[in-house]
Amino acid sequence: MASPEPALTVRVSPTAAAALADIWQWNAERYGESHADEYVGFLRSAIQQLPSLYKLGRPVTSRPGFHYRMIRRRAKGHGHIAVYRFHDTVIDVLHVFHSAQEWQAKLADETPGE
Repeated sequence: MASPEPALTVRVSPTAAAALADIWQWNAERYGESHADEYVGFLRSAIQQLPSLYKLGRPVTSRPGFHYRMIRRRAKGHGHIAVYRFHDTVIDVLHVFHSAQEWQAKLADETPGE
């Protein structure tokens, strides 16, 4: 009998946490705090679902070992990108970018280990 896979945990980096705070602020200023709470809650929930979805992430071509998942409410349109890497039993969420940003270029310019 195969042994069960170990439980995976999600760890949100300070950079990703700061991005979520910025997303909340932007939404609060434009649509109100209630909307900001709901939307950032939606993003956080999607991030916490990575243990069951991380294998579906696409590789980041400029950063070996990094993967990303698009998070959006509708099938089309903008959303946010969660960039993560997986090791042992931890999924490290390193960044959260708006899908309209040049996020691939930002990652390519980033010093490894940031």
